[in-house]
Amino acid sequence: MIGADPSTTWLHEAGVELDAKGFVVTRDGFVTSVPGVFAVGDVRAGSVKRVASAVGEGSVVISAVHSYLAGTKMS
Repeated sequence: MIGADPSTTWLHEAGVELDAKGFVVTRDGFVTSVPGVFAVGDVRAGSVKRVASAVGEGSVVISAVHSYLAGTKMS
């Protein structure tokens, strides 16, 4: 279970804000401190650490991913 140990050190090195326990801090739903990076499921600070919740969060955030990509020039 990822929730017991978030294994997110590499995200912090990339500029993603983590809480004191290493979970990803999100704002406005699932948005992280890095544009275009979203967090759902066990690694998100404040999540309930349940599989069904992670699946639901993933399905909700996909529209935000599409919106972000639509506003970003792809080369």
